[in-house]
Amino acid sequence: MTPRAEILAIGSELLDPGRSDTNGAYLAFRLGEIGIPVRFRTVVGDVIGDLEEAFRVALGRSDLVVATGGLGPTVDDLTREALASLLDLPLEEDRAVLRQIEERFRRLGLDMPPRNRRQAQVPRGAEVLANRLGTAPGLFLRSGGRIVALLPGVPSEMERMAEEELLPRLRPTGERFVYRIFKIAGLAESEVDRRLEDVARRAGEVAWTILASPGQVEIHLRERVRPGEPAVGIERIDREIEATLGIDLFARDGDTLEGTVGRLLLERGESVAVAESLTGGQIAGRISGVPGASRYFVGGVVCYSDEAKRRLLGVRRETLEIHGAASPEVALEMARGARELLAATWGVSATGFAGPGGGDANRPPGTVVIGVDGPERALHRELRLPGDRETVRARAAQWALDLLRRELTGARPAGPR
Repeated sequence: MTPRAEILAIGSELLDPGRSDTNGAYLAFRLGEIGIPVRFRTVVGDVIGDLEEAFRVALGRSDLVVATGGLGPTVDDLTREALASLLDLPLEEDRAVLRQIEERFRRLGLDMPPRNRRQAQVPRGAEVLANRLGTAPGLFLRSGGRIVALLPGVPSEMERMAEEELLPRLRPTGERFVYRIFKIAGLAESEVDRRLEDVARRAGEVAWTILASPGQVEIHLRERVRPGEPAVGIERIDREIEATLGIDLFARDGDTLEGTVGRLLLERGESVAVAESLTGGQIAGRISGVPGASRYFVGGVVCYSDEAKRRLLGVRRETLEIHGAASPEVALEMARGARELLAATWGVSATGFAGPGGGDANRPPGTVVIGVDGPERALHRELRLPGDRETVRARAAQWALDLLRRELTGARPAGPR
């Protein structure tokens, strides 16, 4: 029978708005690659009773429990104590671990704080997992036919320990999971679902999930395959999705929209400059975040005020007075101004009202205009984007990059020019 895995993400901060468990996603992927499916993922705060209950539930339904976080030296790091209490295992100081922690501080020219001694406490019978990047050792133990692994919460430490210490201790099932993610721009989630309805119906045993985020829709596939065999189902679905969506499919797996734009610019030997108002530098930040972006990204101008648009980009005063800053006319002059100012092949601009204030009855908050000025033509896209201020800004940056991508591929986007 295929073992079932469960991941516990420990830390009260993970329960706060805006925080997510990236460790769990990484572990689910790596365990899946050796054929161990993750059936449950739980986030639990730093409360000893809650931690014990989370471990009790996990050990009652899963064969492998991997917990991340709560192994530090402070009073709220209670993971090892909770597990030891639940399994009625005494905590004993491991002198070898203590020496390693002391030596790490010595290499840094520091004395070990007394509280770090807690990290040398090991439940009786547990194996210590070496931490080569930090002071918190991991733990690995078996109980009642179940396996429990405790890993640090710092992502770099967790990943290194998982690769070097945890995964080699786990027995592959003889099968593996293959994953693929398809990234789609310019379409609503419901429209993607409609277009791919027949493809999804024919997915068979390939697990299919559709997810939406600001300006982007993703299709996540998972297929169980035997050793040495290709992921036949995923490859078939890949061909069908590409044939159905065409230009609206912009990347797979770890590729990004800004990475795709960069690759297209490099292939064409061209460059881009940006002019941003409501996005405040987000477009430039995403483009420049790609390694090697200096080969095609010239630079950008953040011109929030009308005066900055005039002085830095040469937007005409009459254009601003007659049409307003959130207009196609201004967006096009901004894109042209950035292109000419920075001597780039392409200019991209974003202007509008991110909200919650600003705008009027004709152009309410959420109104965004994207401009692209290129070697052969200039075009714009006027949008009404939903969401709060930050969501509108993020969506605007996404639309700007996607409009440029479509121009670089020779596609003509739908909607007003």
